[in-house]
Amino acid sequence: MTLLDWKQRYHPLLVCLVLVAFCAAAWLVHTRYRVEKQNDTVEQLMDYQAILMMARREGVPSRQLLQRFHEAGITTLAVYDTTLERQDREGVLIAVPGAELRHAAPGSYGGVFDGLLASGSVRPDTVYVARGKDDTAWSETVEDLRLRYGTDRVHPVAGREDLLEILGDDRMLQVPDYRAKTPIMQAPLGLSTKELKEVHDAGFYAAVRPQNYLSVTEEAVRSLFRRIDASGAQVTLYVPAGTDVLGYPDKISLLGDALSQRNIRLGLLEHVTQLQFTKFEGLDPLLRAVDYNAPRIYNIDALENSKLQMPDALRRWALADEERNIRVNYLRPFNKPQQGVDIIDLNLSYARQITEQVKARGFRIGVATVLQNPYGPQVLAAGGSLRRTDNGAAVFGGPYFPAKADFLVVALGALAGLALYGNLVWRRFTLRWQLAFVGLGIVVTAVALFCGRGLLIRQLLALAAAAVFPVLSLSVILRLWENIQGRETPTAAIVGHALWQLALAVAISLVGATLNAAIMGDNRFFLEADIYRGVKLTFVLPVLLTFFLFLSENDIFHGGGDAVHVRPASLVKQVVEVCRTKLSLYHVVFLGVLLFVAYIFVGRSGHTDGVPVPAIEIKLRTFLEQVMYARPREKEFMIGHPAFFLAAYAAYRKAPAWLRLFLVLGAVIGQGSLVQTFCHMRTPAVMSYIRALDGYALGAVLGIAAVVLVSLLHRPVLRWIRRFSVHE
Repeated sequence: MTLLDWKQRYHPLLVCLVLVAFCAAAWLVHTRYRVEKQNDTVEQLMDYQAILMMARREGVPSRQLLQRFHEAGITTLAVYDTTLERQDREGVLIAVPGAELRHAAPGSYGGVFDGLLASGSVRPDTVYVARGKDDTAWSETVEDLRLRYGTDRVHPVAGREDLLEILGDDRMLQVPDYRAKTPIMQAPLGLSTKELKEVHDAGFYAAVRPQNYLSVTEEAVRSLFRRIDASGAQVTLYVPAGTDVLGYPDKISLLGDALSQRNIRLGLLEHVTQLQFTKFEGLDPLLRAVDYNAPRIYNIDALENSKLQMPDALRRWALADEERNIRVNYLRPFNKPQQGVDIIDLNLSYARQITEQVKARGFRIGVATVLQNPYGPQVLAAGGSLRRTDNGAAVFGGPYFPAKADFLVVALGALAGLALYGNLVWRRFTLRWQLAFVGLGIVVTAVALFCGRGLLIRQLLALAAAAVFPVLSLSVILRLWENIQGRETPTAAIVGHALWQLALAVAISLVGATLNAAIMGDNRFFLEADIYRGVKLTFVLPVLLTFFLFLSENDIFHGGGDAVHVRPASLVKQVVEVCRTKLSLYHVVFLGVLLFVAYIFVGRSGHTDGVPVPAIEIKLRTFLEQVMYARPREKEFMIGHPAFFLAAYAAYRKAPAWLRLFLVLGAVIGQGSLVQTFCHMRTPAVMSYIRALDGYALGAVLGIAAVVLVSLLHRPVLRWIRRFSVHE
């Protein structure tokens, strides 16, 4: 193939546009690296009440157990809304359902209800609450009850301010718990100042998890922060609980302002299916209200946690921190002994080992840092270290959002890539049309970016880059295979050629991957407020585009023998001839296997649950995670890269065109998977590059093994293939 042929197929001007865009994208990815490197502190979180319950169950002093968990690496305790049931159990006040109280004997409950019992006016659909010894707790309870239920449902009994009745109505429960004596007993009230002080006095930071109100008011939101301020607790996180954020629907800005004033971060719980974070109503506007000052939180689902052994659970934490930018490890304690170890020692060991793993991965333990603009105001103190507040939290320097003009430059690369592909499959798509296409694309992109948020156009550009660059990488390799001479090449030489050719294909695919990473490189995608929407298409489109490319340049019915490359009459005629091919039983079986593989291939991809992963594959993944820095993807080292080596062998051995097509389609799967890795924006960019290199190394080993095996068997196999591929 002459230099002129190369210029005709890959016009230098378009190639230059791709390179310019790549340079811009590389700079943005470098900045992203700074953003991620600055985000280096992990917070260890547990529920305060879970530790207290463990202490009560095991008969140890709670203060002692709290100290042991602090020494094990737990930095922060989560405080939920208190309940009447909990306050009654702890002796803060007395709360009794009316259905229970009406059967009580005089003198019960310290005699505080004797007058009410004597009057005979106890109502079964009412909860009665009597004042205890803690004046602060009582005043907070009265405030909470009136904020939750309104003054029409909360009344003093017989004019007594130390005795209240709450008219029963289970509609106030966000998630009804029918195990309760009455729903009101377990319904959320508000945060307890007493609990916040206890957390602070025990040496922990606090994370608050209040539930929203059915009819939220400014007073309800402000009451939360009055208690935080009064407690003296160092609150680092607000983590929504229930079904919506506090302040939803119309007091979200008030909540956001209060959180920002106190540098309290919004904690984003990663969903159990890893599809963004857990969705609470009002979370997106709150995220914007706090200016994306938010760390990602990982915890293990309660049901799954109950089935896990500690070693299996341990493997998840450090990987979550490193691979998914998790910065708050939310530990759920084990409730059953394991392997002869009691509950307390088991959970202390669990927390301690997670802490050690996190430190071994190069992270610090403390107040979680967040993804923020590395060039933001007042972030860096003298010496380049992060400025921190009194509670140890880094001063937030604002979110990272590149300039829209940067996206325009990167968009040039994706559009030029599409134009290059168009020229490969459609000869009438001349340079004039290619430039017109790129120019129109830039105009549309600019309008979308500067006249709106531009999220849709960025998603489409990311999809374009992810779909077309794997195909372009294979197209270059196919051009190289066109130049194979007629003499037979030794197998060792084929392997050597395939090694550098695969490296070249990976490099070209990484150009597209870098463009992709830059197009979606801002806080919204880092935090998964928005995600890449074309995961399944990213796997399917490169295969389809490669199929059309191969048919446009090869005759799959007669492309064998001495010539590796036979130009067909037209792509349309090729497709028509494929459709008119008579099917034999061999073809039916082959297509059946192919469809099954495609089902597995597509079903295993995407953000949602699909085809289940076999246990042996899970064990393989675990092994690779332990021996490699970044576990490569199976589609690359088990399918794509070995298929590339076999495609090279088939090209050098002049195999039938249909077989080369099949192997090339397998090879592009690996390239598509490589680019798709960079669509997971929660994964640090450096790890994605390392994963691509690890995939190349392991795939090359399997590819060489496949070539050696086929070279020993290819003669009898080719005889069978030629008989199978006879066109009728």
